[in-house]
Amino acid sequence: MQNLTGARIATQLFSAEDAIDRTLGETAKLITSMCEARIAHRLPAIAGQRVIGGATEALAALERARRSVLDTHDGLAFLRDEYGIEAIAAGVLHKPEGVAPAGALEAAA
Repeated sequence: MQNLTGARIATQLFSAEDAIDRTLGETAKLITSMCEARIAHRLPAIAGQRVIGGATEALAALERARRSVLDTHDGLAFLRDEYGIEAIAAGVLHKPEGVAPAGALEAAA
């Protein structure tokens, strides 16, 4: 029973992490599109500042949400270890602090 529950939670956790990353990317693309449209239409820099600012604030909020989900990930790992729940092997298994797997971000560039 614990394995099924752990697997379900792990699957949902990875899904949430991926969803936030996708949303971060889409919001960044939106900001880029708005800035490019302003330049392409030769509008003054002030044009759209409020909406670009709103999207930028949304991007910052998404980053904070991402950090919170990662904190949740760490908390779940602690609970797993604290209560002796079997680890679920899913996703990247070696996750050193501050080091992305080789090639992980090149695909996004």
